[in-house]
Amino acid sequence: MSYPLPPDGHQADLQVQQDGPDVDAMARGCFGLAVRRTSNLITRHYNAHLADVGLEVTQFSLLAGIASRNPASLGDLASFLSIDRSTLTRNLKPLQAAGLIELAPGAGRRQLPALTEAGRSTLRKASAAWATAQNTLLGELGPDDAKAVRASLNRLRDALRQLSPNASPDVATPSD
Repeated sequence: MSYPLPPDGHQADLQVQQDGPDVDAMARGCFGLAVRRTSNLITRHYNAHLADVGLEVTQFSLLAGIASRNPASLGDLASFLSIDRSTLTRNLKPLQAAGLIELAPGAGRRQLPALTEAGRSTLRKASAAWATAQNTLLGELGPDDAKAVRASLNRLRDALRQLSPNASPDVATPSD
């Protein structure tokens, strides 16, 4: 058994030894670990800026997604965010309990998420904090690296959709 090794894109001959796989080489080449580590750092960065508003970046993303796609169904919102419906429902509950969103009945069994006035107010306040977080990160990366990161992430998502027949495509993805 061999494992692909990364950043240079070359195939590696990481043979499974009698005592097990070369886990160090696997960790260096694992896209899942690299993305998770990066995601954790990005989450902490944005959460630090959004803390004064009382939101986390996942909650901000939900509010912004609802605001930009209103009135999209929960299924559409889940697809847009590349998460499953049960995760979306679980993440919406605190926002609903805080009075920031409401769910209105749509056609058939569809539910349409919408921001309340309190949700719109919170999103306005959070947008300034988000912009500061975004701009500090963009300033650190610079325009060329920021563009390259976005392009690579878009390509990675496209590749994963090709490998996952059940993955739904982004719905109305804003262009980067």
